[in-house]
Amino acid sequence: MAIVWPTALGVEQYAAAGRDIDVPRLRCPGCKEPMSYWGWYQRDLRVGRSRALLVRRQRCKPCATSHAVLPSFVAHGRLDAIGVIGPALEAMVDGHARRAADVLDLPYETVRDWRRRFVARAEMLALGAVRACVALGAPAPRLPKGPVAAVLAALGSAWRTARRRFGGAVGRLWRFANALAGGHLLTTNIHPPWSST
Repeated sequence: MAIVWPTALGVEQYAAAGRDIDVPRLRCPGCKEPMSYWGWYQRDLRVGRSRALLVRRQRCKPCATSHAVLPSFVAHGRLDAIGVIGPALEAMVDGHARRAADVLDLPYETVRDWRRRFVARAEMLALGAVRACVALGAPAPRLPKGPVAAVLAALGSAWRTARRRFGGAVGRLWRFANALAGGHLLTTNIHPPWSST
């Protein structure tokens, strides 16, 4: 399982730090007990070019489970950084994946898959973003028609609400959206942490 760590570090800073990165010790999302550090694993992340990153793992002894602690710029199961994926999704509101792929210089199939997954999860993601707005003390936003436009509006509203409440520490829109979805913005068979409640 993956947990998103909302770090302010950029991709280059994070990659350069290697094992010297100070990842906080987190609580298990299942039982809420403190977890222990449990090594690292390497994964690639593409932002223009591919970079090797070390990702911290933590283990919950009572649950006998381990969790990858992903920096907020990493989407679970995706090679590309969330800072690449998010703007591409915004550019595809009108449904033109090929144009977005050309602008990003990425394979059309990759970008088309992002859109397909985003549309398939749009209702659930929009609901989660609206719930975040309400939980942060704002009224539920009025959403436009169309699944992509609705989820983009809901995420934007939740992000602006969080920034009003917590300031710049919230970070950029797509890092916030990725953290809100627990890294599972575009995963195929794993739902965000709030989707089952």
